[in-house]
Amino acid sequence: MRSVWWAISGAIILVTVITWTGPTLISWWFTPPVDTLFNCKGPIEWSLRRFQWAQLAALLLGSVIGLIASFAFKRTNSPSLTR
Repeated sequence: MRSVWWAISGAIILVTVITWTGPTLISWWFTPPVDTLFNCKGPIEWSLRRFQWAQLAALLLGSVIGLIASFAFKRTNSPSLTR
């Protein structure tokens, strides 16, 4: 159960980071495959789709990092040699 909480925490942290930095990342990565003379609908839809994929990737990556952290910081319950 502890591993699940680590995975959820990692996912929430990375989704929060990508949501906060998303508009900056989209403008940095913005090379739309559509003409942008006066119609902005195409580029906006395209960039928001990319942003949604970035959020999904951050969610999955955060879950994996959280699971790895749960195993790295796992408490060992080894039996004591003294009584």
